[in-house]
Amino acid sequence: MFRSRQRREGFGLMLLIYQIANVGVDRIPPVTLATIVAQVALYLRIVNGLPSLSDVCISSVNVWYKEDWIRLLLGSFFHVDDWHLYFNMVSFIWKGISLEKRFGSLYFLYLVAVLSILTNITLVGLGFVAEQLLQNPMYLSECAVGFSGVLFALKVITTHYLPSQTSILMGFLPVPSRWACWAELLLIQILVPRASFMGHLAGILVGVAYVKGPLKNLMQMFLLPASSRVYRPQTSRRYTEANQNEFSRPSYPSYTYRSGPSGYRSRGREYSPYSNGMSEEEQLQETLRRSQQGESMYHENTCVL
Repeated sequence: MFRSRQRREGFGLMLLIYQIANVGVDRIPPVTLATIVAQVALYLRIVNGLPSLSDVCISSVNVWYKEDWIRLLLGSFFHVDDWHLYFNMVSFIWKGISLEKRFGSLYFLYLVAVLSILTNITLVGLGFVAEQLLQNPMYLSECAVGFSGVLFALKVITTHYLPSQTSILMGFLPVPSRWACWAELLLIQILVPRASFMGHLAGILVGVAYVKGPLKNLMQMFLLPASSRVYRPQTSRRYTEANQNEFSRPSYPSYTYRSGPSGYRSRGREYSPYSNGMSEEEQLQETLRRSQQGESMYHENTCVL
């Protein structure tokens, strides 16, 4: 069963607030920030009548056989405890800064909604596949909650827009960044057997369907990314006076990140408080570095019944 929470607010929640303040609320795009606030509100249960974790978790039995379709909408946005919430949201901050800037706020909202539903649908399908291949009905009733599947999908998309790089997972394992998701999928399962392997795999498959398959084209039949919708925060005194020093005081422990040759031309460094004077390629590299660091710190980001 799900572990009970003895208190609603814990150290993980306080750390999340600290990290948001450290990044700067004015640097977090509106859809990313609103998504984080909404998930914190769901965790704190500030509204009466919210369903329990057992009422929203995703499994093949609950969704398909019991026809409880609402779980496909809700399961990604509930979390088991404050640490689960903290590490997922810290990872989401940096993916959101990168992708919402690239796609625009409206399309990014659309993207997160589609990835959330499709990841959960894929998880239900993987339950049937695992049950048939392994002849074990347990996989039909495994129930998972959390945003990590969506984060894996977003990570596939984020790394797709980066030049070829080498990432060091867990501080010791060099992996090409394009394969980092697959390496993390296996490594997480070894270190944290309780984590939902199928939930993470579902996210990767949906992300691949977006960057390599038909999903992007299907989505863009209804809405196109538009640079005019990109969030551009107002210049603040904090970043006007100290933009050269911000990244010299990292909020995360050091993460080894080796850069290989890219095919990108060098671009001018036209400063904005959003980019801190970095080129677009450097912004994406820094975003991925921080995102990977946040994910490598904590992997117990799903709960299985």
